[in-house]
Amino acid sequence: MGIRVRAVDPANVAMDDLNLSASAFESYDATPGVIGVDLDRLWDPVSLANKGDLVQLHLDTESRKLVVAVAGLKFQMACLDPATIRSEPTLPELELPASVTVDRDALRQGVKAADLVADHVGFRMTPDEEVFRIDAEGDTDSVDFRIDADDWEAVTLAEASSLFSLDYMKKIVRTVPAGTTVTIDFGTEFPAMLSYDIGDGDGSMIRMLAPRIET
Repeated sequence: MGIRVRAVDPANVAMDDLNLSASAFESYDATPGVIGVDLDRLWDPVSLANKGDLVQLHLDTESRKLVVAVAGLKFQMACLDPATIRSEPTLPELELPASVTVDRDALRQGVKAADLVADHVGFRMTPDEEVFRIDAEGDTDSVDFRIDADDWEAVTLAEASSLFSLDYMKKIVRTVPAGTTVTIDFGTEFPAMLSYDIGDGDGSMIRMLAPRIET
């Protein structure tokens, strides 16, 4: 029992797959079902909550509206008919050869360095080097940020090299909670899968980002 949220951006470049078990909530009472929600509209009332505030979600089955209660506010929003939403995205089963588990801060530092010179970021791994590289190359400048055995928690060394949109990658990394360890699975010109736990292990997130094909 729990809540599962899947969302894909309109350009089909990025996808999120969020799982929250029932134990992640102060209280949980629900029957199986699917509802469609405008995430931008849902964020409006939720953003009013302060740290430590409880947010209550309740589906009014008669009006088919989602009721969001937070900090004395009750907000009712119309749900979307799942039939009117494009088919539910499925997380592809990919055999990605390279994997590295790093602290979110190290990943964020590499992405910020790439942002100094380009609008794309590369993830690279060469088994002989025993290093995970985050790099970027602009018109005149380049950066090469390296993470080795001293800074990763786990690794599967393999030949892998992919390029990604920096705008998307920055948004993904920015929303990873501080202090979180992130596992990055990737290959050569394949999507990257960034996965991590949330809610003291009561939830998990998988973020998939499609590659830019290098020419």
